Amino acid sequence: MLVSVIIAAYNSEAYIAEAIESVLGQTVPAGEVIVIDDGSTDGTSDILARLGDRIIALNQTNSGQSVAVNKGLAMARGELIGFCDADDLWTARKLELQLALLERNSDVEAVFGKVQQFVSPDVPEHQRERLKPAVEIMPGELKQCMLIRRDALDRAGPFDESLPATFFIAWLGRAKQGGLKGAHVDDVVVRRRLHLGNGGRTNTEAQNRETLLALRKAIKARRPPE
Repeated sequence: MLVSVIIAAYNSEAYIAEAIESVLGQTVPAGEVIVIDDGSTDGTSDILARLGDRIIALNQTNSGQSVAVNKGLAMARGELIGFCDADDLWTARKLELQLALLERNSDVEAVFGKVQQFVSPDVPEHQRERLKPAVEIMPGELKQCMLIRRDALDRAGPFDESLPATFFIAWLGRAKQGGLKGAHVDDVVVRRRLHLGNGGRTNTEAQNRETLLALRKAIKARRPPE
């Protein structure tokens, strides 16, 4: 089965090459890697150009990660879909382990795994302690940890572009309400980089507002029509 991997990038020159290489270096390779540059103003586009035909690179006017990911999905040809964030890393056997589980269990639609959080080496020493995670390794129901059958993804609908920071949380809740059959591999599949530019750490108030909005939408969707 063809695996399409989607990466949205915005001003990611410090980390994007390493993220893409972690996807390209899988023990079982993906069929295509689609990178959407969300209007970066740094050197991201130059890095993508240097990767040549190893990836499919597209540009868009800065519109947010959810818009970029939906654009990548519209292009993807794979029967299976994976995601990587532009500052995170896939472990080398992520696809191998998740594909094996999907092949063994035809009723499973989405596979997750564990995530290992680490403070990025470029964080200054005096800032490292405040970024240190309370838990280093934990189960990861995150976009970048998921490999999903395309038909199951489409059944839950596109990502909500009105929720740029919490669109995956909202989507996953909707997918579970719709009966998404998920499973987990007992291995670290993603290394999540903690750095000074993490949106959830630098703009927590906005993210909290979006989370509340996503919860309200989910509750409203579950109410029977009057």
